[in-house]
Parts: sequence; C-alpha cells; structure tokens
Amino acid sequence: MRRAALRLQAAALLGAAALACGTPKPVRIAFGLVDCAHCHMTIADPRFAAELLTRKGRVFLFDDPGCLATFAVSGPVGPEQVHSAWVTDFRHPGTLISAQDAIFLRTEAVRTPMASNLLAVPRAAGDSLQAALGGTLLDWAQVLAEASAPT
Repeated sequence: MRRAALRLQAAALLGAAALACGTPKPVRIAFGLVDCAHCHMTIADPRFAAELLTRKGRVFLFDDPGCLATFAVSGPVGPEQVHSAWVTDFRHPGTLISAQDAIFLRTEAVRTPMASNLLAVPRAAGDSLQAALGGTLLDWAQVLAEASAPT
C-alpha cells in the first residue's frame, strides 16, 4: 500500500515537472536593469524590447528589434535551436507579439535605441501606423534578410 502511494506521488511530481517545463514563454523584462544580448546596452525603452526563446527554454533579451534580428541571423544560437522570437507592440508597450505575426515599420519618424528604426505592431495595424508615420512595411522574413545582408 505504501509503495503504491509513493508511486502515485512520484507520478504526480513527474507530471507537474513536465507541465512546468512545457513550452518556453517570454519573460517580463526588468527595464533599466538588464542588458541587450546583442549590443549590451541597458534595455530601457519598453516600446522596442524583444526576446528570443530557445527550444531548451533559454531567453535572450534585446533593446531594439534590429538587435534581435541581427542576433537571430548571426548570434550564437542556431536557427534549429530557436523556439520563437517576440517583439513589443509599439502601440502597447509591455505587450509582446510573435515576430512571425508582426509587421515592422521602418520609419525615420521614431528613433529606436540602436537606430534600426523598426517598430513592430500586429499585421492588422501596419497600414494605419504607416499612414501616420510614413515608412516601409516589412515582415519578419524581410527584417531577417536585411539583417543578414552585408553592409
């Protein structure tokens, strides 16, 4: 009887551990206290923060969508290790959206921390932001292609 109870407890603990180690999720960024994984500047402006999550659950933080893109194409994490990339919705600081689901506006109207001038918003908001600020709309694949292009 005691062994059966121990087995049940062990199974419950393993199940809880499996749930806790589930899908990697973005973390809350401590603005002003942590540095960008690419440029090493302090992440201070919540309108531009970004994150890259690995399949093993490691999280890399960025102060600018351009830093995320450059890190994604040339950093120490290979594409096969990437679980997901997240960018801040420019209109709603603190709200992260998948880079795959975002549209990026490259505009001179707003300066980003590392001068990529990339603003991220959900795809549905891209045209209205472009009409308000001017600039060029890019999807995540285009942002990555620009980041990997020789300068």
